[in-house]
Amino acid sequence: MPPPIMHLRSAHAQDIDFIVAQEARSDFQNFIGRWSREEHTANLQDADQQYLVVEEAGVIGYAILKGLQSANRSIELARFVISQPGRGFGRKALCQLITLAFEQHHAHRFWLDVFPHNARARHLYESIGFQVEGTLRDVEKRGEAYYSLIIMSMLEAEYRSLFLHEDSADFRLADHCR
Repeated sequence: MPPPIMHLRSAHAQDIDFIVAQEARSDFQNFIGRWSREEHTANLQDADQQYLVVEEAGVIGYAILKGLQSANRSIELARFVISQPGRGFGRKALCQLITLAFEQHHAHRFWLDVFPHNARARHLYESIGFQVEGTLRDVEKRGEAYYSLIIMSMLEAEYRSLFLHEDSADFRLADHCR
């Protein structure tokens, strides 16, 4: 039997337990935000957001896209979590998310924020082609401390250059997505 193929699917209400459990993990507390079950449930119904789960022989991660109705065609990767980091799942899933943002949602700009101390995520984003735009200094308060966020993005022209053949509209799995 061939190994399962990783794919994205729309999240459902029953996926909220997995999402909340990932956000509650102590090893993720310094890297991702936490929302209540009620916030996730309400957001799941918001037409401006899309909740996705990453599957490969079961649910292994999730992502939240925001700004789907943006007149500026600027979509945010608001949350991206892989339950087993360091195994290559994040790279594959991120490439699928990028393609989804530009091909299905017709984004002009796909952007995210990341904590400066999240070196693993920053390396992944940069290696796939996201560009650093700048830093929002001391923008998020957690407990009594303030934290900065680095803003990164990929523009449609950059996506087309990195992910598509020059002579066709066919997607190719770029070397940085393997």
